[in-house]
This record gives sequence, C-alpha cells and structure tokens, in this order.
Amino acid sequence: MIASETRALTVSHALAVGMGASWLALVYLTPAPPPTIALLRPEEAASISVQFDDPPPPKREAPPPESAPNTKEPPPTPVEKEKQRVAKEEKDIGDAFGGGNTNALVGDVTNALRGVEVAKGDKSGAGGRKAVIGYGQGGVGARTPGKGFDAAAAAAASGIGKVNATGGVSRASIRVAAPQVVARPGERASRDMTQLGTFVRSRQAQLQFCYQEQGLLINPALAGSISVEVTIAPGGAVAAARVGDRTWSGAGVPEAEACILQRIRGWSFPASAAAGNETYGFSFVFNK
Repeated sequence: MIASETRALTVSHALAVGMGASWLALVYLTPAPPPTIALLRPEEAASISVQFDDPPPPKREAPPPESAPNTKEPPPTPVEKEKQRVAKEEKDIGDAFGGGNTNALVGDVTNALRGVEVAKGDKSGAGGRKAVIGYGQGGVGARTPGKGFDAAAAAAASGIGKVNATGGVSRASIRVAAPQVVARPGERASRDMTQLGTFVRSRQAQLQFCYQEQGLLINPALAGSISVEVTIAPGGAVAAARVGDRTWSGAGVPEAEACILQRIRGWSFPASAAAGNETYGFSFVFNK
C-alpha cells in the first residue's frame, strides 16, 4: 500500500513516465513526413557550363639595336694631354679664388672667405689697387698660387702685427675718501663710518666703469674729483643723491656724473636704527 503522503508524488511520476514513453513510440513508429522547403524547384534545376579563355600569345622580344659605327676620335698624344692638364689646373685655380683670369693677380677671394671685402688688382699694379694673391712664386706664373703681392699692398700692410712703440697704455683709477656726515649742527650719525667706507669701496668698480666708459671715452683728458651727497633711509635704501662739489669740467662730465648718480641710487646701504633719513658725503677722485 502506498502511503497517503507519497501518493500524489508517485502518481505524478507515473504520468510523466507514461507520457515520455508515448512520445518516444510516436517518434520512432510514425513515418517521417516529406520536406516542405526546397531551395530550387524541379523545373528550375539546370546544368552550369564553364568556359575558359585561351591564354594570350607570348610576347616577342625586340631585336637588339644595331651597334653604331665607331666614330671615336683617336686618343690624344702626350703633348695634348699635358696641355689639357695645364689648362684644367689654371681654370680650377682661377675658379677657387674667384678670379677667372689666370694671367692676373687674384683680387676676389669672396668664394673662399664669405663677408670679407677685398680690393682687386692686377699684375701690373696699375690704378693703385691692392692685390691679394698671385700665381707663381713671387710673381705671375701658370701653376701654383704664390706670393705675387702688389708693392702698394705690401707697404700698406707693413704695420700689421707689430706693436707701436709710441704712446702707452693708459690706466684709469679712482680713490674714495672717508665719508663725512652732512646734517644739521648737533645731529649725530647712527651708522658706523668705517662700515660705510668699506661698503662704498666694495662698489668702486661701478664708479670706475662710469669714469672710463662715459667720461674718458668722450674726453680722454678728463680728470678731477667730485663730492656726492647721499641721503639714506633707515632701511638702507638711497632716498636721494646729488653732486655737491666738483673739480673737473668740460666734455664728458655730464655723462660721467649721470652714470655715477644712477649707480649710487641703486645701492642698498646697511640698515640703521635711526628714526629718519640721514645724509652723508662721499668724495671720489678720478685720474689716469
């Protein structure tokens, strides 16, 4: 007897097995139906023929050209070869120096030296023109470039490379005097004078540059002394600078003094505990 709890499960299994067996029997025992889809209809079926083209005939090679008749000139004789070699050397030398005329001195070397202006000349030296290089050793030849210098050119260049014994080398110098206080009577300076003097002397080259490049360049005989009053702020910046006294005069003085004041205005002195600005005087002596 089947328990009432598993009766429903057993019945469902039995039905499933029976339905599966019926489906298998139907598939294997029933004949297969004819196909219902055809790619081609019977009346459309036909044979296909393929026809290949004949290969192209082989190309015939063109016959080689007939050899031209021998029209070569006879080889040159040794004398003709020597003449050709000499003519080629002369032309090459002329082209190398830009002259083009092998019978004259070479006066145009711009092909070899770009940007160099050279005066032209000839072997006779006529017209006062300077020559650079001539063909041949010491004159006009036909083989190698040599020393064919014009006499005028040699005389003009005789001083090149020599030291002129006349005159001398000038040397500009500058001397800085001790600073002085420029203030109202009874007012004391808060900065160390020695420190201020050392500060200015360390920048002596700037003032010497103004003397040489702005003064002596305009007036080579310029020399003298100036006194510059410099007003310094508590932080060290230059509040004002002007020339008080001077012993030089003439050309070059305005340019040199303007350069000196411009350099001093750009200085930054050591800071001070002073409450306001302080003015100091500096004397500078310039001479050669």
